[in-house]
Amino acid sequence: MKRFLVVAFASLALIACSSSEETKTIVTCPASDAADATAIAPERAQLLIGFEENDAETCAANLSWSYRVGSRDGEDYALTADYSLQRVTVTIKLGIVTAITVG
Repeated sequence: MKRFLVVAFASLALIACSSSEETKTIVTCPASDAADATAIAPERAQLLIGFEENDAETCAANLSWSYRVGSRDGEDYALTADYSLQRVTVTIKLGIVTAITVG
């Protein structure tokens, strides 16, 4: 009986831990658009918000967008002052893209 209670308690603890884990939101990269070759529309760039950092960088590369991190967890990085309509600058908080600017 004692062994049964130990097994039952351990099982309940595992179930409680597994149900309290956060569920990962799946976001998909937008389809390629010929207009991106001349200028990335700000509305399209905003589609990367919510991506994990690595996924956002991969998606940007797949879309032939230049990509750079402007800020990560409150630390701002030095950036060039040139303006490029084929580049996105992202803000990262806790590994997630939270803001994007084009230019």
